[in-house]
Parts: sequence; structure tokens; C-alpha cells
Amino acid sequence: MKTTSSIYHTDVLVIGIGSAGFGAVRNSLLGGASVIGIDANPGPGGTSTFGGVNNWEPGISLNGVHSELARRLMERGDAFVGRTTEYVSSANRWATSDRSGDGYETTLRRFGVHPDDMRRFQYEPDAMAQVMQELMDEADTNGRLTLYYNSRFVDLTMDGTIITSCTVETPDGIIVIRPKLVIDCSADIVAARAAGCSYAVGEDSAAQYGEEAAPDVPASPPRLNGLTQCFRITHTGETVTEIPECYRDVDLSGWEDYMERYQPVSCFSVYPRGGIYVNMLPTGEGELFLQYPPEELKHICEARAYSYMRWLAKRYNFTGWQITRMFPMLGLRETYRLIGKYVLTRDDLHHGYATSLGKDHTIALADHPADTHGRGSAGCRETGRYGIPYECLLPKSGEADNLLVACRGSSFTHLAASSARLSRTMIQLGEAAGSAAALCIRDGCTPYEVNLEELRKRIGADE
Repeated sequence: MKTTSSIYHTDVLVIGIGSAGFGAVRNSLLGGASVIGIDANPGPGGTSTFGGVNNWEPGISLNGVHSELARRLMERGDAFVGRTTEYVSSANRWATSDRSGDGYETTLRRFGVHPDDMRRFQYEPDAMAQVMQELMDEADTNGRLTLYYNSRFVDLTMDGTIITSCTVETPDGIIVIRPKLVIDCSADIVAARAAGCSYAVGEDSAAQYGEEAAPDVPASPPRLNGLTQCFRITHTGETVTEIPECYRDVDLSGWEDYMERYQPVSCFSVYPRGGIYVNMLPTGEGELFLQYPPEELKHICEARAYSYMRWLAKRYNFTGWQITRMFPMLGLRETYRLIGKYVLTRDDLHHGYATSLGKDHTIALADHPADTHGRGSAGCRETGRYGIPYECLLPKSGEADNLLVACRGSSFTHLAASSARLSRTMIQLGEAAGSAAALCIRDGCTPYEVNLEELRKRIGADE
């Protein structure tokens, strides 16, 4: 490993430049702050690009940057609005979404909409990463942005409750970043955990947050929302009949028994430029994340994907299709979650907002069902239109006073996270965190002291 003594100062450090991190970088810049961003991938987008989750499910949202992303992608021919053209049945175990010809605004509704009328936004992943990069670069009007891709957070130092520096491994060596404020958009909340913030893994008990739908006693070891290895298939006329040699070391007997017993389903989304995105539901139980090293788990899930394609060909006569892209990032729906100043619950989702805080604390909107995958899960459970409060981005008081957490690992219960985890919701959380960070820098305050009324105006939450 290369070493260096390079030290860099910045107003805001954004860790993870997925959907949330993209929003955080852009809004921090628009608010006048200098920004350093880091990500383990070679570009932005995270799960929505390198993880292969290449559509936005139907859902309500604030009027944020997502609309500009959609406009640019559709103008390039790299995205369209899709609708379900084929449903799961006894004859096939997949639902297909293809081009509808409808406008983007039709994708911004979910609750109370008949399945035939639901619309999703389908796009090319490489194009999405390019447009995200364009929008961040355009927000950098004064050379205040530095991005480190293929780089990983290593550790941090603190002075009391203040994060004073973060160590990052880049392709050119180790660097030290000294930020005034940190936004953890890493999904696995790496900075929050390193800072000693409270966090949870897996299910919560019904008594802990008063969620009637939660189990009385959580599973042990923890049960997590299912994980998926996404991949792209193209009709070549050839069928997957053999597992590639490099995966022959993986024992697939249990997986093949699982497929026969549970008949797993997939979401097929047609790409604008040909081929189909396959999202298996799921490729494995979420708790596998806690049982295997990341590289080994990725290898197992890739082998299962090839096995699944072979199973589809044999069991459902799905022939002539080949895997042409195995996405490099494993699709994780849930890992670690912050236990923050406010924990969003499934009951909040039904009520519409955090009742103890009030509607004027809302910084993001959503209406996706509570949606879990894997054995023992309850599947989709309708919620309603609801707001996510700003306090879900804040650690508990006295843990890390210059940290915001904006990602699927924000302060949600297991059940609430199964709804709030979607890409457009993550963009909203990132935008709110970025705008809050810029206000902190301007006013010389901590995230706990942000003028919430002004923040909500900046992100359009009061409209």
C-alpha cells in the first residue's frame, strides 16, 4: 500500500457518492461550501449504477434534482418511462416492465395507484453516472470540488464529539482529510460506526418502537432484507446451460433446492438501448452479509445468478438469453442503521409524518410499501404518503456533533427502512443533508442548530 502525508482541508466531506451522496455533493456546492467526495466505485451512482438497480420505482418525491436527471437522460435516449407489460404467473416467474410513452411525471405516484397504472423510470446505468457527474461539475462554479473515486474510508479521529480528520485510501496512497462537517452517505454508515454512534442491525422488537407489525422477539442471528445480484441479459440465441468454470467452487445444491421449493421471482426491466435488467427477489438472505467476507459473498451471488438463468431455461423454457453484464456492486437492501435523534417507524409511515415532531420537520417524501424480501418476510405492505424528518439524519446528541447520515442507513427501524431505501428517496436525503451542511458552514453552527425553516425552503419541502 502506498503511503503519503498529504493533508487536505474542506468544508464538507461526503463519504459515498451513490444516489444520496450525489445529492449531498451537489447541494453542498450550490450552498457555497467546498466539498471533497470519496467513493469505492470508479464513478457516481452506487447501487443505482454500479449495483445494476437501473430503474426508479413509482413514488412521490419533492421537486429536486431527480427531474433534471430524468430530463437529460430522456433527451439522450438513455431513459424512458416504463409500465408493467407482463405479470408473474404459473407460466413464468418474472414481471416485465417495458416502454410506455408516458411523461416522467407519471412516475411520481405510488400509493393508491392500480398496478396497471404504475409507471417507473428505466435508464442506462453508464449514462446515469455520466449525467450525475455533469450535474456535480456544473454546481462547482469556483473549483471547490474534489472527488476521489476507487477510494475507501479507512478511519477517523475525533476531538470529543467532533470528527477532526478522516483517513482515506486512494489509488495513489493514503491521504488525510480534515473537514468541518462530514456527511456519511456510505449506506453501511462507515463513518457513523467509526465515530461510535449508536446503530442497529436487523429486526427490531415490537416493544422497542411500538410497531405492531414487528416481531415480539427478533430473529437471532439478525434477519436482514434480502440481497440481490443484478445483471443484464441480452438475446443472443444462446442459452445458459453451464455455470462458468470460475464458479465451480461454489456449492449450489442448497440454492437449487431453494429455487425449486420457493420459485423465486424476478423483475425484468427493458433497457432503452436493448437487453433486460434482471433484479432477482432475492439472490440470498440479507444476513449472508454478516456471514461472509464481501468478495466471497459477491462470488457466491454471481454463481447463483448463472444458476438462476440455467434454472429459468430448464424450468420455464426461457431460452436464447445470455448474461452480458454482471454488475460489480452487490445489491444490498439493508445492512447497518443509525439509531439517531429520531427513529422513523412503520407507524410514522402510516400516519404520514413523525407525530412527535410535526410536519414542518419533513425533508423528504415517500410512499413505497414496506417491502421485505427473503424467507420469513411479509413481502409488500402498503403504507401511505409520508414525510421523513430531518432528525433521522442526526446521530444522538453528544455522539458526533459535525456528522449527518444520509443513506439507507439513516435512522429508520427495520420496517421503515424497507420502504424508505429507494433511490429517489435517497437523492432527497442527500439534497437535504447537503443543504444543511452548507447552512452549517455559512452560519458556523452544528447540524443540530440548523435553521430548519430555511433548510426546508432551500429544498422545496415547504411548498
